[in-house]
Amino acid sequence: MDSVIPIDVLIVGSGPAGMSTALHLVRSDPAWSGRLLVLEKAVHPREKPCGGGLTHFGQRVLQKLDLTLNLPDFAVHEVRLTYQGQRYSLYGDPVFRIVHREAFDYWLVQCGMKRGITVRQGEGVRAVALREDHWEVSTDQAVFQARVLVGADGVHSLVRGRLNGKEKPRLARVLEVLTPEEAGRHPLFKEKAALFDFTRLPEGLQGYYWEFPSWVKGQGVMNRGVFDSRTCRRRPKTDLKGYLEKRLKAEGRSLTDFPLKAHPIHPYDRRTRISGPRTILVGDAAGVDPLMGEGISFALAYGEPAAQAIQEAFARQDFSFADYRRRLEQTPLFRHLLFRRWVARIVYCLPYPWMLRLSWLIAKSGLAMALWIRPGLLPVVLPRSARPA
Repeated sequence: MDSVIPIDVLIVGSGPAGMSTALHLVRSDPAWSGRLLVLEKAVHPREKPCGGGLTHFGQRVLQKLDLTLNLPDFAVHEVRLTYQGQRYSLYGDPVFRIVHREAFDYWLVQCGMKRGITVRQGEGVRAVALREDHWEVSTDQAVFQARVLVGADGVHSLVRGRLNGKEKPRLARVLEVLTPEEAGRHPLFKEKAALFDFTRLPEGLQGYYWEFPSWVKGQGVMNRGVFDSRTCRRRPKTDLKGYLEKRLKAEGRSLTDFPLKAHPIHPYDRRTRISGPRTILVGDAAGVDPLMGEGISFALAYGEPAAQAIQEAFARQDFSFADYRRRLEQTPLFRHLLFRRWVARIVYCLPYPWMLRLSWLIAKSGLAMALWIRPGLLPVVLPRSARPA
């Protein structure tokens, strides 16, 4: 160790949640740039498996931070939801955007650094320990004495583990591949559409198969994957790799020809501790959407309430963060997160196929009605001229 560094706020992880927290603090008062540090074990740009969907909720967070997305992205104007031969669509201008996570995270870090935020890359955390008036965080290069520690270190969060001990969390599962495509010929590229296929629900998949048109380094690729929420843990696991292999084979492709990426997700769960003395969790470390596995927008949305909680802690000199969960769940987005949690339990835990068919019909009518009545309720926009197909 070559130094001991005292710091007011130490953020572990420079993904969307960690950088959003730092950016919101600096936006509220530029002086925070000298009072916080962000630690990142990797070096940007670094690979990050992710579907890359950035909804209107996430875009609003960026707008509030005065950030203009200037990356190659694919604007999705139609979302196709399918179930056993039935389909209906949601339309928007756009419904959401698809970004490449490697490029998006790098861009967000660069935005933070331009605003004076220090990001120490290639410096992983080895140990954390709570002392009387600070957290002691050890890396290979230094020991940090942080008055507040923010765990933004993802699904395998060391900070979350310190808060929750021998927790056995429910982890959603994701498998994905990127396949090169001729953008001028593929229907989803031409029609600016994305696919969510729930056909395997009756066979035990607690989620869906997706196809997202994307741009990676200027090349057209299809981001294909399978999301399994594992909302009902007692049910046997579906063979995600076998299902993905089957979908590719139907298009004359072999799964062995492409790098297969697997990553777990923490669905938001009220039983999990997301705060403690001098500590809060944000993003995937705290939990994200259990219904669709949406990560980027929810991760970005943690930033504002987390920053407010930190500011209030220093103003009052009360670092218990006892009201952090209440603060989160009072925001519109997190009320929506709780709604998705409720829907996931219904949709993914129904015991009989006929119940699934009925819920699909109800969802079709209910979602369309909700969008007409309250367009801001869900992260899509349905034009008046559009109708579910």
